Amino acid sequence: MDAKDKDGFSLREKLEGKLKRTRSGKGRAEIKAQLAVPPFPLPLLYLWNSFQRLSGRRTGSGFGINPIAYADIEAFARLNGKCFAPFEIELIEDLDNLFRIEFAKKRD
Repeated sequence: MDAKDKDGFSLREKLEGKLKRTRSGKGRAEIKAQLAVPPFPLPLLYLWNSFQRLSGRRTGSGFGINPIAYADIEAFARLNGKCFAPFEIELIEDLDNLFRIEFAKKRD
């Protein structure tokens, strides 16, 4: 949330500016909820990057996106010289589940 974009502004700075300009109670509440997100745990950045790479290559069906398959995780790890611990695979699964839930909400 604090990473700067190409214009030199962070998402946090943009949201704080939007909060100052927003008058509606509902709009202010939504922005405040976005700002209340806890900071990203930097020690897990490598796992987030791995998830993003895997997610970008996921397959789909006529009904939506498919979960990331174990075979894809295994191939990714082998091709990138990684060896995921069981808890790391569980985190990738959790991220994948959350991603697919949010993806489905946007389709509705």
